Amino acid sequence: MYQADPNNSKKQIPKARSVNAYGKAVNPPPTIITNRPNYILVNTIGNYSFAYVSGSLSTYVSGSKIENAAGGPVRLDINPVAWTSNGGVAGDITFVYLGDVG
Repeated sequence: MYQADPNNSKKQIPKARSVNAYGKAVNPPPTIITNRPNYILVNTIGNYSFAYVSGSLSTYVSGSKIENAAGGPVRLDINPVAWTSNGGVAGDITFVYLGDVG
């Protein structure tokens, strides 16, 4: 978190953080392989299946059925590499990445 001050060896200054140190949320379209998120949000009513093996879109596992969106998005603590749904579009599922704070 800190490094030696280049102008004064008796002081420390904060280290600059890389852009990868911060979290982000993305809405990948269905059936597109992406990096594993820390968790996902299901944003829209529907039946969803998830792929957990990179390069294997044929092995989706049913994972979520949302019938009422009144409660807002549903968080699932799963780490798939892709998702699919009958008629699903980008924005139905959000992949959340917490970032590398190290």
